[in-house]
Amino acid sequence: MAIYREVETDVYCDVCGEHVIGWRSAGQGVSRSWAAYYARKKGCTTGKRIVCKKCRIEQRKRQCSLIKRYGHPPIEKTGECLGFSNEKDDEPIEKCKRCIACSSFDWEEERKRLSV
Repeated sequence: MAIYREVETDVYCDVCGEHVIGWRSAGQGVSRSWAAYYARKKGCTTGKRIVCKKCRIEQRKRQCSLIKRYGHPPIEKTGECLGFSNEKDDEPIEKCKRCIACSSFDWEEERKRLSV
């Protein structure tokens, strides 16, 4: 009689319950730390709670001090914030460029920063 072991690893957002990433394999499987690493590369936060990229952006919009002070900035059709800009320039200010909710945020640069 043979023994067959199948390991399934799934990562879900603790806020909205969305499935972020998952693996199914025979034998070893994926450790929690590697699952957290790949979830971070997809834009999630990991720790005590897993928060997906979409929920992170929504939380950031609620917490933004510029939005609280000046009202809502222009928004793209996709729902991403275009950021606040100077009167003379259409480009967002530096604080908005570093914000994950802004459409000018470079997610590829963030992935490179997180890679091992």
